[in-house]
Amino acid sequence: MVPREVGTTGARWVYNSRRRDQLDDETLIREAHRGDAGAFEELARRYQEAAFRAAYLVLRDADEAKDAAQDAIVKAYQALGRFRPGAGQSFRPWLLKIVMNESLNRAKSKKRRAAAVERAARPQSLEWSLDETVVDRERARLLREALEALREQERVLIYLRYFLSLSERELADYMGCAPGTVKSRLHRALAKLREVVRDGFPELLAEGA
Repeated sequence: MVPREVGTTGARWVYNSRRRDQLDDETLIREAHRGDAGAFEELARRYQEAAFRAAYLVLRDADEAKDAAQDAIVKAYQALGRFRPGAGQSFRPWLLKIVMNESLNRAKSKKRRAAAVERAARPQSLEWSLDETVVDRERARLLREALEALREQERVLIYLRYFLSLSERELADYMGCAPGTVKSRLHRALAKLREVVRDGFPELLAEGA
């Protein structure tokens, strides 16, 4: 998932015999700013799984999520000159914001192109089996539908905090606000989700969700 133009061939190894995977993000970003493509390659390797998971939460299709994450990493590489380590920014939330924007744009286009694709991507009906895997799949479907009923900002905030485990500090970086604002917005988003579940998805409450 590393951009094609970001390769290790010819990269400068100027780290006093230290391996790139032992360096922190800020050091890698500084080296990338100096023109070392291999430094950004290490950043991409480090966060490619998180980028894919973020894209998959939105798109619910592995191939599309892979493409969205790849394109977002390329865009992050192209925009890296605007990122300033040590200026109150962290790389992971900055990258995930690009991934989320790319994924949300793709999701909107997908819905406009073909509603049938979305229906085909949903799990099949339960038939007669009450196998635990089937039940879990149905509960996951209901939860996804409940989340889709939220506003985009509320849904993304819940994805980042509870599905991708971003800290409140990272969420503050992502949102460009104070940590206290994150807490209040997250509280409102969860309250809205509880309301949606109570009114539209009582099956989740009945199962102890």
